[in-house]
Amino acid sequence: MLELPFSHFNRMGWLLLVFACAGVAVYGFARKASALRAFADAGLLASLVPDLSRARQYTKAILTLIAMACVVLAAMGPRWGTYFEDVFRPQLDVVICLDVSRSMLAEDAGMSRLERAKDDIKRLLPRLSGASIGLVAFAGRAELVCPLTDDYEFYKLTLDDVGIHSARLGGTNLAEALRTAAKSFERTGPHQRVVVVMTDGEDHGAGAVEAAADAHKTGVDVYTIGIGDSGRGGLIPTENNGRRGYMMHDGQQLWSKLDEATLRQIASAGGGVYEPSRLVSGTERTLEWLYANRIAPAQTMEAQDKKAPRKWPRYHWPAGAALILLALECLIGERRKVVTRPQTGAPL
Repeated sequence: MLELPFSHFNRMGWLLLVFACAGVAVYGFARKASALRAFADAGLLASLVPDLSRARQYTKAILTLIAMACVVLAAMGPRWGTYFEDVFRPQLDVVICLDVSRSMLAEDAGMSRLERAKDDIKRLLPRLSGASIGLVAFAGRAELVCPLTDDYEFYKLTLDDVGIHSARLGGTNLAEALRTAAKSFERTGPHQRVVVVMTDGEDHGAGAVEAAADAHKTGVDVYTIGIGDSGRGGLIPTENNGRRGYMMHDGQQLWSKLDEATLRQIASAGGGVYEPSRLVSGTERTLEWLYANRIAPAQTMEAQDKKAPRKWPRYHWPAGAALILLALECLIGERRKVVTRPQTGAPL
């Protein structure tokens, strides 16, 4: 895919500052002309200030504004002139197992657990750098809704469509989710294969730990991320005839809690680690941190049988033009030289 002609196209908004400065310059010249007209008429001004050069003042202002525009252009990172380079692809396949059971609607994660998990996955995508990613949606049953792909925009669209309606059976079956994810891998050998389970840990099935251990025996590492509150938990919202309520059981509101113990056992059996979904450092959340510190360091790269077109960075050209224009602006004075001719007396 061809690159855009600018590395940082979003910086084009800085041109608004140049237009603002141009407006200030026009306003300043208008105020100066108005003040001079109030002081004396045009004919008298020519005598009072014979060296005044409006053209030079305008030229200096225009050079400064063009230089500012060139600086913005350089900051945008212009690119032109195509060359080709070898393409390297990460030897990494990641399958996300996303819990879409009704308990994931509980709002004890700053938003619903499901939306929190989706947001964490979307934040990961820009970091994958060519690695393949798949998606398994599960509740009482599991389904591969997106096979392994490096088309992240398509993956994002699929992720947006996933919800509690994606599960054909209620409940939560972690074992089936793990088995479905393990079967989705096509490549073996040195290729790194990773499953990340994002769930609140409630499991109405059996054999999840054994399924994680079986996956690990085939070279698949299993990581788990817990979504929700392990203390008090959260209520599960429902909607009936447009009215919001909460799920009830035996006349009592049903509270759903994050089951960290189960997720730790699954991760341990799968050769991975368990982490709760949280802000780890700065703006980095758990899934991003796991990828950067546990998953990515183990991956290798393989060369593909094709070359990718790239464009040479050319930011130095507008930057150099800006320096030249500013140098010219400094060399041009605001006043022109007035040549005075010596007066000669009448011959005697």
